[in-house]
Amino acid sequence: MREETLRVAERYIDAVRQNDASALPLHPDIVGIFPMNTYRGAAAFREALEPFVQIVKKIDVKHIIADGEHCVALLEIDTTFGVIGFAEHIHVADGQIIFVRGY
Repeated sequence: MREETLRVAERYIDAVRQNDASALPLHPDIVGIFPMNTYRGAAAFREALEPFVQIVKKIDVKHIIADGEHCVALLEIDTTFGVIGFAEHIHVADGQIIFVRGY
C-alpha cells in the first residue's frame, strides 16, 4: 500500500509540474484544502490548477514519505513571487487522491 501511495503522490506532483490537469489522479469527490481556498470535487480542483501554474516556475520535492494511505510531500515551489516552502498531506485510496491539505 505504501508504494502505491508514493506512486500516486508522485503522479500528482508531476501532473502539476506539467500543467496537465487531465493526469491528476483525483477521486471525483476529492477535497483539497489550501491556505487561500478549499476545493470540493475533481472539476473544481482541476480548474484551480490553471491560475496556479501560471505563477509556478519549478517544483522541487525535498522529501516525501508515506505510511499506508497517507503521504506527506515537502516541496519548494519557485514562483514569480519567489521560492515558497510548502507541505502537502495527501490521502490516497484505490489509486486516487481523496484528500489534499497544503501548508
